[in-house]
Amino acid sequence: MAIYTVVRAIFRTLFVLFNNLYAIPTYLVWMAILRPLLINHPGLFNKIEGLGYSWLLHFVASWLWTGGYTLAECGDDVTDLVDSECLVIGNHQSTADVPMLMYFCSNDSKPRLARNLYWVMDVMFKYTNFGWVSSVHGDFFIRQGQDTRQTQLIELKSHLQQVYIPRDRKWILLFPEGGFFWKRKESSQAYARKHGYPVLEHVTLPRIGAMQTIMETLSPKPLSPSSSTNNIHAVANSFGDAESIHLKKEKHLKWIIDITIAYPKGKPLDLLHMIFGSLEPCQTVMHFRRYRAEDVARTGDALLKWMYDRWAEKDRLLAHFYETGKFPILPISEGIRNDGPKTLPLKWWWYSLLNVVFFLSACLHLYIASAVVSAFLDFFS
Repeated sequence: MAIYTVVRAIFRTLFVLFNNLYAIPTYLVWMAILRPLLINHPGLFNKIEGLGYSWLLHFVASWLWTGGYTLAECGDDVTDLVDSECLVIGNHQSTADVPMLMYFCSNDSKPRLARNLYWVMDVMFKYTNFGWVSSVHGDFFIRQGQDTRQTQLIELKSHLQQVYIPRDRKWILLFPEGGFFWKRKESSQAYARKHGYPVLEHVTLPRIGAMQTIMETLSPKPLSPSSSTNNIHAVANSFGDAESIHLKKEKHLKWIIDITIAYPKGKPLDLLHMIFGSLEPCQTVMHFRRYRAEDVARTGDALLKWMYDRWAEKDRLLAHFYETGKFPILPISEGIRNDGPKTLPLKWWWYSLLNVVFFLSACLHLYIASAVVSAFLDFFS
């Protein structure tokens, strides 16, 4: 059994590495080739880029699925919100949280969702291989720390105006806790005791800076005429098309989606487990709650209270899940209930086809590059 585990880990590691070696460069090369479209046809470029981005998320989902790590959903049904502007907030436990969300967003039951995501993630992610992809896609990398907090929030607002809106992204994904649960638990509980906030056992108190900036920037309330004019000119100067200006006038948040991520027995996967397949196959469950953005406070103490209430609810949900293996049934927030947990299926043939397409594309790029280099050397020889 030990030999099988080692061999399996080696095989899976080689598979993931090989997958990265041809999938990510292929995406980057195609985006470089198509970059001129941004000048006259930015909408077309964004659609093509979003499609390629969604295919890469399918690869990440396949790493989990082939390891026996499946995903299920329960709570409020959010399928009808795929094409709506949503702010998605969730608890943060480990490095597997992002791949699990990629799994959810690339699932067959959520068509078009993966191509229109906008991530707000820690700046360290920028320096990984997928960080290059996220940079091209237009995700925002936020730097933690009190010294840079205000500057980062100003940059986030500008990025929303210049990237999220013109590129017509839909779901903004944010981890308000600002770090992994196991890293922040002790300091979060000490802060809660000192200031009289709920002392949480399974999540940490969220921070509201990024969320408040997002809600204020994408508020349904109309901006003042002078602010609107300035922002429209800023977007027009950056992208130079009338479609972007129209989006600036109309685009605003419509929904807040609250996700509670629960791993079996409170033992989260991490990136190495996901790659090696070293843990027994298991199912992660995501519990969903949905709220109309117009009903949620946007600033100050009211937003802080709303967020702390949500996280106290998460703490109770996770306590119940860890004790019973399932989430309790809560009163429906809005829309349709999905009591579940409903396992999210993946199509093996689709992932196989994507691998073939990306591999052949990488071979084509290498052939063209080698031909150009050879011709260049022959010319100067």
